[in-house]
Amino acid sequence: MGILYEKVQLTQELKRQMMIRQLLDMGITEHQGQSVYDLDYYTLRHVLAMQKLKD
Repeated sequence: MGILYEKVQLTQELKRQMMIRQLLDMGITEHQGQSVYDLDYYTLRHVLAMQKLKD
């Protein structure tokens, strides 16, 4: 069970890094006064989805 948990965490971290890159490419460096680098996976996913809806 521990190995599966580690794989999920690693996968989420890789996705998180990709979402940060996409947001930076869109010119977004922060959300509600917090750097995109400090946002968690789910917040990043929400911010990216909302930004894509705007475009």
